[in-house]
Amino acid sequence: MPSGRFFEVEDLSEHFEPPVLIVSTVVGRGMYTLGEAIRQRLKDKHPVYHVPIEEFVSPDVVREDLERYKYISNNFPFLLYLVYKIPLFYYRKYLREKLFNTADLGNLREKIETLGVKTVICVSHRPAFWVANVKRRERLDFSVWGVLGEYGKNLGWKYQFWEQLNGFLSPVESSALRFEMPRHVRFIKINLPARQEYLDISEVQADINSVLLVCGFWGQGPIVETVEKLSGALPDLRIHAVCAENTKAYEKLQDGFGNNAKIQVHGVVPTLAPLLRECASIITKPGISTLVESHAARRKIFLLKGMPVAEDNNARFAVEHFDAQWFDIKTFKRWYTNQREGMLM
Repeated sequence: MPSGRFFEVEDLSEHFEPPVLIVSTVVGRGMYTLGEAIRQRLKDKHPVYHVPIEEFVSPDVVREDLERYKYISNNFPFLLYLVYKIPLFYYRKYLREKLFNTADLGNLREKIETLGVKTVICVSHRPAFWVANVKRRERLDFSVWGVLGEYGKNLGWKYQFWEQLNGFLSPVESSALRFEMPRHVRFIKINLPARQEYLDISEVQADINSVLLVCGFWGQGPIVETVEKLSGALPDLRIHAVCAENTKAYEKLQDGFGNNAKIQVHGVVPTLAPLLRECASIITKPGISTLVESHAARRKIFLLKGMPVAEDNNARFAVEHFDAQWFDIKTFKRWYTNQREGMLM
């Protein structure tokens, strides 16, 4: 199984003045999961709170940051190459707020003031943008730390109110970000954390004959096709297919495999932990939380093609550092056969 090097997480509590507020996002859910993992790491040493940014900004902001992104990634994922590579998309938002302060950030300001927080940790560029903006506009007194929740550069971090940020936590070197941070911003390279339940799973012997298939919270990926390939090539393999919000895939699998006891079809699940506890391997898109948690659980990772740019970066990192492999049926079957033969020796 993979080594544990990249889920050993440093104690960073000394850098954050309490109380601490973690602000993440539900775009894709991976960033919220990272926020929960950070909260777990800090809760014994600091008063710490965690909220998604979408609950404290206006509906217009939610439509721009969440609903539009979900629509593009569901229907026109190739356009994400433009979003991630052309500065116009992020610079327009930055310039609009800097010049006109159009967003309603009253609820966000009220939450920060009510909790009396001294440090806000922002997981992803989206909450960092709005938290730094409300600090700038309202002249509030607290520290802002950003967290890069992926294994590569993201243009969204370039167009921030950096004068309001105090620190930046990154799983990759600063040179990989491809932009210059102000000198006052403290940069710390970290290993992204997993929630404790996944670290606990690493001590559990998994079933080689069980595999978990998942394509993120939105279920964006070849779920049905992958189940068909696996069941055709390895009919004795037990498959847990998590369709999440992809109701079409769920219904198609239920229709095609509902009577097959070896294939368990799931919709939205609150956590992958019980399934990952059973399964020795996982086939997944390279979403950040699934990668980090699967590696922390010491499960074998097979990768499906993910969203452009961000998940491409995650995939490269997982192949280099997490012993992940790209999925095709021959590769998986070879690994599966070798594992079974090893158990019989």
